Amino acid sequence: MNIYSIDAHSAGRVAGLMSTIKPDWWDYAGAEEQLQNEKLLARLVGWYLGEDPESPRGWVLCAEFEGYRCLSIENLGYDDNGTFVMEEPLEPLLLQAERHARGKGYRNLKYVISSTGMSCHGRPIVDFAKELADLRSYGREHYDYFHRFGFVPAGFLPNCYGEGHHGIIMVKELTPEEGKP
Repeated sequence: MNIYSIDAHSAGRVAGLMSTIKPDWWDYAGAEEQLQNEKLLARLVGWYLGEDPESPRGWVLCAEFEGYRCLSIENLGYDDNGTFVMEEPLEPLLLQAERHARGKGYRNLKYVISSTGMSCHGRPIVDFAKELADLRSYGREHYDYFHRFGFVPAGFLPNCYGEGHHGIIMVKELTPEEGKP
């Protein structure tokens, strides 16, 4: 078999396959649109803090994953008088992201942090479930802050930042607002 790229000319053929083998997930039009419209998979949305619009001090950039009803925090940061921080000063933006996610009917807020200062850092992850159950922070301020904010560890992206330097997938489940499904 040969390998070909999905492009504007072949997307219709692949959409036909998708809608034929899994019609409960895709109809032809939906499959074709998903193959060609990158905005369907993730749309970027973000906010920033500043004394005025011309002087940003902190930001949060998120990706909306409508199909998974999830808002993913992609990156964030705050300039605390020349020091890069990612915790308390950003709380107004994190609350804004959460309000946005709830308003769109999303069920989860996701964030990936590095394993630095965590029990899994610097070694291979062999048993994911055990590692997750035994996960400990060794005073990792960033992890501890997000955990207090309601995020819980849900999985790993092993070695994503380098050998033994894992990503910890943190998820905050969002309950629906009163009166909304």
